[in-house]
Parts: sequence; structure tokens; C-alpha cells
Amino acid sequence: MKEILKLALSLTFICALAGASLAFVSARTEAPRREAKEKQRNEKMALLLPRETARTALCPEMPVILDDGTEVTFFQATDAQGNLLAFCAEASDPSGFGGEVKLLVGIHPDGTVRGVLVTENAETPGIGSRVCERQTSRSFWDLFRRSSSNTQDAPGEYPPNEYLDRYTSQILPAEGFILKAEKAPGCVKPVSGATISSRAVVNAVNRVCQAWHAQKARLLSSATQE
Repeated sequence: MKEILKLALSLTFICALAGASLAFVSARTEAPRREAKEKQRNEKMALLLPRETARTALCPEMPVILDDGTEVTFFQATDAQGNLLAFCAEASDPSGFGGEVKLLVGIHPDGTVRGVLVTENAETPGIGSRVCERQTSRSFWDLFRRSSSNTQDAPGEYPPNEYLDRYTSQILPAEGFILKAEKAPGCVKPVSGATISSRAVVNAVNRVCQAWHAQKARLLSSATQE
């Protein structure tokens, strides 16, 4: 009995020590992890905004809380003189095949989509990833020529994605986008075999649509005042 008690106490002590250590490490690394995440988001946000952008700031009274409890956050981009250039919205949807899908949507002041970038996803490689990821395919000759000329991708450019690019240049519809194999305003064709991932992305974009139309006047007004 004494041996069992000693073993139980030893295990309790070890578990308590391990838990305390993990909590300490988590607390010490929380700020660096948050900063790294914000830096990554800002780098991707820059791809969706005009090259003349001199400052990107969080819009007042953010985030916007939608009726379903989810959040949409808007950022505004201004030039060196403080003139409004564009907005960028961050939203997510939990219904991806691998869980939450988080994305950024660049928006012109008139509500036209500049572009869509998925920032976080756990979709199946080769299937759902075709919906979420932007990857450049280059031949050996392309890589050799790139190395010889020492050129880099121009700022503000990102690899294409057939699905995500269907949102570009469309006006954010008040009723949201529809997954439909039809070339019409407000329609986006889902990726064959990856309907769940396609729907998660459109759900997140539609949250941006809802928040944009609910807060558009206030967003434009606050940008003008600044």
C-alpha cells in the first residue's frame, strides 16, 4: 500500500511540475508568438494592398461581431498624404475539411475585391489545398533564368489560384457569393473534389460581405475623418 501511495505521489508531483513548466514556457513565449503571427499577417496583407500604401492601421471599433458570433476585422491602407487607398478584411470559417480556414480579403473603397489570400488552413494536400494555397509552378529553365538574372517577384504580386482568383474584381454582394458553376456576378465555381474546402472559403468571404455592407458607411467615414 505504501509503495502505491509513493508511486501516486511521485506521479502527481511529476505531472504538476510538467504542467507548471508548460504554463511558464507558454506565458514567456506568448508575446513573441503573437508578434510573429502579426508580422506574417501584415506581410500577406501587403500583397493585397496598393503599392503606394504607406501606412496600414486597424479601423476603429474593430472587430465587427456578426450575428453568429464570429468576428471580421478591417484594416485601412493610406498613402503618404493620408489618403484612403483600400481596406483589408480578416475573417475565418470553422467548417473546412481540416478545421478552421482563415483568410484576408483586399477591398477597394467601392467594394470591389482586390484579391483573396488564405492565411491559415489544414486542408488535405493535393485536394483542399488546391482551394487554399497559391503555389508557383516553374520549370528548371525558369529557375535557371531567375537565378541568372537575380530577379524577384514584384511587390504586390502573388501566385495564381484558379478558385481564389474568381473573387477578384467582383463587387462584394450584400447577399454573399454563391458556389455555382456559372459565370455570373456573385457566383464562384467550386473546385471539383474539394467542395467542403471551397464552401469554407466562400463562407469566410461571405462574412466579410456581411460585415462590409453593415459597416461600410462607418468605415468610409472614419477613413475620411483621419
